[in-house]
Amino acid sequence: MWIWIWLGIACASLIIELVTLQMVTIWFVPSAIIALILAACNVMVEIQVIVFIVLSLVLILSLRKISLKFLLKTKAKTNSEALIGKKTKLLSPIKDGEGGTIKVNGIIWTAIGENETIAIEADKTVEILSIDGNKLIVKECNDK
Repeated sequence: MWIWIWLGIACASLIIELVTLQMVTIWFVPSAIIALILAACNVMVEIQVIVFIVLSLVLILSLRKISLKFLLKTKAKTNSEALIGKKTKLLSPIKDGEGGTIKVNGIIWTAIGENETIAIEADKTVEILSIDGNKLIVKECNDK
């Protein structure tokens, strides 16, 4: 009877993982298979359950984070992260510690220089270095 229970747990865990892709229930599959093998060898039910629980916890705690990092190597950039590195023309100058304006992807942003003491004239090409709240940190580029 326990052979069928462990087989059911393994199959259900696999199906749930295939539907959710959260790397949680997949770790119950090898644990249930080991418990199934123990059941086939007529090992006591208490030992089967303990092995299932302990092995599941060990697998979840030790391998989930590593496997997620491996599987999710290509992290998609958010809209604002995609702006970093872009080059555009400065619409209004950056001077006296005040921000200028730039237009990126049809949106006008406040731009401030990477160094607050540096002034950048309008129509100069700037590169976006980072984002600070709703302001883009820029540096002047050579127009070559």
